[in-house]
Parts: sequence; structure tokens; C-alpha cells
Amino acid sequence: MRSARALAFAVSVLVLPRVAAGHGEAVGGFPSWPERVIHEWANRARVDPAIEMTACGAACADAANNCYQPIAPLWYASALNRVARFHADNMGAQGFFAHDSHCKLVTNLSTVYPTPCAGGAACACQTTPPATCTYSGPTEPNPTCTRWNERIALFGVGAGGEIIASSSDPNGAFYQWLFESFPTATCAYVQGPPTNGHRWNILKRTGTFGAGVSGRAVGDFSSGGTPYKIPSGSHYPRQAASLEVWANWADSAGPQRAMVNVDGTCTALTMRRGSATNGAWSATLTGLGTGCHRYTFLFVDSTGATVAYPSTGSLGIGPAGSCADWDTSQPALGPTCMAAPPPDAGVLPADASVTPPVDGSVTPSVDSSVGPTFDGGTPRDGSAGGVDGAVASGDGGGGSGDGGAGGDADAGTATSSSSGCGCRAAGARADSGALASGLAGLALVGLLGLARRRRRQLR
Repeated sequence: MRSARALAFAVSVLVLPRVAAGHGEAVGGFPSWPERVIHEWANRARVDPAIEMTACGAACADAANNCYQPIAPLWYASALNRVARFHADNMGAQGFFAHDSHCKLVTNLSTVYPTPCAGGAACACQTTPPATCTYSGPTEPNPTCTRWNERIALFGVGAGGEIIASSSDPNGAFYQWLFESFPTATCAYVQGPPTNGHRWNILKRTGTFGAGVSGRAVGDFSSGGTPYKIPSGSHYPRQAASLEVWANWADSAGPQRAMVNVDGTCTALTMRRGSATNGAWSATLTGLGTGCHRYTFLFVDSTGATVAYPSTGSLGIGPAGSCADWDTSQPALGPTCMAAPPPDAGVLPADASVTPPVDGSVTPSVDSSVGPTFDGGTPRDGSAGGVDGAVASGDGGGGSGDGGAGGDADAGTATSSSSGCGCRAAGARADSGALASGLAGLALVGLLGLARRRRRQLR
């Protein structure tokens, strides 16, 4: 019976359809390896948040009373991927760290980025970047700056939220967001300070997501999405003697088989988090510390159909620059692919192998002073993707950062912490100016209207 099932699997792989609009393929370099990792880390956290919250400990007090429950994956959106990376590029090119763009962006930005415009002010800005971005009120436009939600709209999607971090390592950036310190056992979106908003966006928001990594990390959220049974997958670290591959599965029934094919050798995946219908599957691989190695995730669904991620081509394990994150080649189906055993449906206990350790340079429990505050609850125009509330972000110790979406003002209400993060409350935002050395802040935007509705639904 096992050999018959294995043969059926092999045949199904050989006849796997090549769809015009695939899943997991890179288009024009989007997404990149670190962007895939952030997406996968978000989805694996969502299938069983309790594992991450246990690792976070007292810093995640809002996890008390089972606040964060398993939830459907975030679906990939290429437009969000592109606008998120543009913002990372633009912040680096102009030397600031904030949600709102520090110039009035050109209206055709989505067609000129990344080629011929790589994100610099000379091609991305209509006007000379101002020294500061100030607003006279929560909804008023600024002739010399572009709000974060207006920037996302330039790429043809509505804005649901945004998170930014100073780390370009995907694991480090993700855990800056997920493990932010919040001392109150409140199961609600709290903009603070302190805030649980980064974590809330990752574990509670529904719809689409795109990460952008270029010197800094940006995550943008919106609604809608196109479901796919393997919504995300990647590996971490980029290359090492031992690394982990992770992929999520989301379907009405669990898979018959799950494996990863690396250079023609298939290794069975084990469900390490979640459930058979909404779970995260993983394997530890060795012997890939040098060279360039091509791999694909292969699942067989309950009907016997093979589902691949990426649906065409393959992902790469190898040095940046010489080993493409994705290309059109596919590893052959070796004997181990024909005879791979069914996946283990058991869930492994949470241990250090489940959550890769956060890079030592990044403190997972982000200081509680990092976070936005409400500006009094002035609703924004939902069609413009506006935000009700405020934005806060920090820099590397200078105490200057992006502040309230309710308006730019002075830095009088700035808070700072021992972790080198500075925040601005609503209506008291200061321009971040030149990026400080040792940048270690992070920031978040959320739509209060969506958050209020979600709180009503989830309480």
C-alpha cells in the first residue's frame, strides 16, 4: 500500500499543472528570501500562538486568558510586498525611520519602482524633501509629505496597517515585533504606550500581507487575498551546516504527505505547530552549508492532488547574489521522493528547535515604551486607508522617531528606553532626521476602525 501511494505521489508531481498565475514564484525579484521568511514566521505563529507566547513569557502579558487563538494564514499580496520594500529603500536612501514618507511621492510610483527608480528622492519625490513633515490635523494632507496609507494606495491597494523595524535580519525583525513588551493582561488592540499593536497585527489581523526588507524591515497589511493551500514557506538561516525549512498548510483536510525536495532528495516534513488543516510543517536539513541548492515543498492533499510551493520553479539555499532566491529550475524527483513515508501528524513539544533563537543583537522583549498612542479617536476616511490613532517608532538612542498619525509636532512628549528606542505620541511627532547609528527601534500603524470591529468580534 505504501509503494502504491508513493507511486501515485510521483505521478502527480510529474503532471503538476503549470498555472499562469502561480504561488511562491518571484516576479521581478519580489519576494526575496528575507521577505519570505517574515511571511512564513507570521503564518507559523498564527497556527499556534501559544507556543510563541510561552517563549515570550511575562513580556507578552496580553496573551493571558488565551487572547491569541489559532487563525487563518495571511495571504501574500505582491503589491504590499512591493510597497513595503519601496518604503525600506526610501528610508535608507533619504536617511529617516518613520511611517510617513518624507517627501511628496510621485503619483506613478508603482510603475517606476524599482526600475528605473530604486527609491531615492531624485526619482521618487515630486518635491525637495522637507526638513520635517508636519500636519495641521489628523486628516489634513501635507503638500510636501506623503502619509503611510497614501503611499500604500499608490500601489493600488487599501491600507490596513504597517509595522517597521530597524533589523534587516528577518528573524530579528520578526521577534522585535512579536515579542514587544506589554505588561497588561488586556485582550484588545492597545496603541499605548505601552503597546501590543505589532503583535496584535501579526496574530489577529486577517487578509493580505507583504514584507519588504532592504536595510530595514517593513510589513504592510490589507484585506482580501487569494487562498492557496501552501500560503507560505521558506528556510532559515540563509545557509548553514544545519538549517530549518518551514511551510504552512491551510485546507479543509490535512495532507496525505508533506515533504521538501532538495536537489532531488526528499525529506519528510513533520507538523510541528497547529492542526492538520491549519498547521506549520518543518524539517531540519544538514549538509547544505556550501554551494547553491534548489528546493520545493511538495504536499499531497486529501484528494491525492500534489500541491507545490513554489507552484513553479524552486527556491534557493545559498549565498546571496550567487544563488537565486527563486528561479525556473526544479529539482528532479529522486528515489527518496517516490518512497517518502507519510507525514507524522503528531505535534512536537515546543522547544528551542521550534522557534529559532533571536539574533543576539536583537532583544526580543522590546521595551514597553515603544508604541503608539490614541489621538482621541478621530475617524479617518476609510477609503483612503487612514488610521485613527497614532504611530510611534524609535531610533537607535537619539530619542527621535516617527510619531503620531494624528499630526507632526514637537518632540516634547518623547519617551526613551534603555533599549535605545524613542517614541512620539499622537500630535507630538518629530522628524527623525538622519538615521542614528545603532538603529534599534520599531514601529507600527493600525486602523483603529478595524481594530474596534475586531475587538467586538473576538471578545
